[in-house]
Amino acid sequence: MMNTKLLVEDGPHLHRGVSVKSAMWDVIVALIPITLTSLIIFDFEAVLIIVSCIVGALLGEVVARVVKGEQPRLSDGSAMLTGLILALTLPPTAWWMAIPSYFMGGFVATAIFRELMGGLGKNPLNPAIASRIFLLICRMASVYAAPFLVGISPAFKPYLYDIGSLDAFSKATPLMIMAGKVEEAMPSYRDLFLLNEGGSLAETSILAVLIGCAYLVYKGHIKLHIPLTAIGTTFVVTAIFGADPIYHILSGGLIFGAIFMATDWATSPITNKGKVIFGIGIGLLVAILRLIFFNQTLWVGVGAVAFAILIMNAFVPFIDRVTARTKFGERA
Repeated sequence: MMNTKLLVEDGPHLHRGVSVKSAMWDVIVALIPITLTSLIIFDFEAVLIIVSCIVGALLGEVVARVVKGEQPRLSDGSAMLTGLILALTLPPTAWWMAIPSYFMGGFVATAIFRELMGGLGKNPLNPAIASRIFLLICRMASVYAAPFLVGISPAFKPYLYDIGSLDAFSKATPLMIMAGKVEEAMPSYRDLFLLNEGGSLAETSILAVLIGCAYLVYKGHIKLHIPLTAIGTTFVVTAIFGADPIYHILSGGLIFGAIFMATDWATSPITNKGKVIFGIGIGLLVAILRLIFFNQTLWVGVGAVAFAILIMNAFVPFIDRVTARTKFGERA
C-alpha cells in the first residue's frame, strides 16, 4: 500500500483569492468617482468633511483595539472606508463647529458601532449609518438645547448660534422642495442624474454612484438583489401615494445607500431570498418615512434612507433564519 498523508483542515477549501484588505480597497476605489465629484462641486468644504471623518475613524479603531488588547489593522482599509462613507452621507457644511462633530462621528463609527459591538465582520449595525444617525440626533438635541444654554450664559452663543447648520445644506434638497419646506424650482431629472448641488456629498451625481456600482459588480463584491428591490419598492410605493417616484429615486441618497451601505457584507442577509426581503423592507421604510414623517414636525426625512437600513439591519438575523437553505440530506 502507498503511504499517503491526508491533510485535514476546516473549510473553506476553495478560495477566490479575495482578502478583507483587497475587498475594502476595492470599495474605496468604487467610491472615487462620487468622491471626486463632491470635491469638484464643494471644494474645500468637502475636503474638510472627508478628512475629519476619516481621521476620526482611524483614531477610533486604534483606541478601541488597544483597549481590547488587540493590534490595530489600519492597512486593511476598513476604518478608512467607514470614515469615507460617513463623510459622503453628510451635508457640505464646513462650519467651524461642525468639523469636531464630524471627527467625533468617524471616531464613534469605528470605536463603538464596529469594534465595541463585535468587531469587523461581527457588528450587527452598519457603523457609518449608525454614526450618521447618532450625529443627526446630536444635532437635533443641540438645536433644542441652544436657547436654554444661551439663557444661562451668553458665552455659549458663539458655539450654539449656528448649530442648526450641522444639517444645513448649501442648497435646498429636492426632498425639501417636494415637502414644501423650501420654495424653489425642482431640479430636472437630468441634473439629479448628472450633477446636483443639493443634499449630501453622495447626492451630487447618480452617474458617479452607478459607475462605482458597476465596478463592485464586476469585481464580484455585491449582487444587485438589494439595490434593485429597495429602489423598485420605493418607486412603486411613492407612485401609489401620488408622489413623483423618479424624484424619490434620484434624490435623498437612496441609490447610494442601497448600493454602498445596504449591501454591507456583515449587516445584510446571506441568501438571495433574504436579500430580496431585506431590500423590500428598506424600500417600504424609505417611502413611509419620507411620505409621512418628513411632512410632520419630525425631520426624519433627512435621514430616511439611513433609518430604513439601520432598522432592517436589526432584522437580518431573523431573515437569515427563515430563509436558510435546507441542509443536504434533511427535509425542508
